[in-house]
Amino acid sequence: MFKKPTPPEPSPPPGPTPARRFTDAAETAANVIGRDTHLRGELTAEGPLDVAGTIDGPCRVGGLCRIREGARIAGDVTATSIVVEGEMTGRTLVAENVEIGHSARVQADIRAHKVAIAEGGFLQGHVEMEDPKVSPGPVTFKEKRESREPGPIPIGVPRG
Repeated sequence: MFKKPTPPEPSPPPGPTPARRFTDAAETAANVIGRDTHLRGELTAEGPLDVAGTIDGPCRVGGLCRIREGARIAGDVTATSIVVEGEMTGRTLVAENVEIGHSARVQADIRAHKVAIAEGGFLQGHVEMEDPKVSPGPVTFKEKRESREPGPIPIGVPRG
């Protein structure tokens, strides 16, 4: 006798994709420093901060601090997570998670639990990993996302 084949059971719908980047899981920035804005002095933000302009002074952020390509911060930065795509110069950059993008230029010492540096990203400073059991050192990655900003900002330093 010929048996009719049983159709395969449908597979369950895929669950949410795990966040691979700090910005994938980040909430929308409640605080924005626009491209044409120049802030001088100490900045404190209770929620996430998205910087596209210039800040001269220290920043304390109670969430993700994103320094966009073309943006510049001259001062220490403390936040829950920090993503640098632009320029940051200071003594320290302190967060649980730090990501330095391919267009970033960072001159500061970093203290964090996790650090990721894209190929082409520039870091001048020391990295102190606060929990070496979780992460034995900085992780490098190749940037696969296209920049949403119009082209890189030339900074006069050749990249290798």
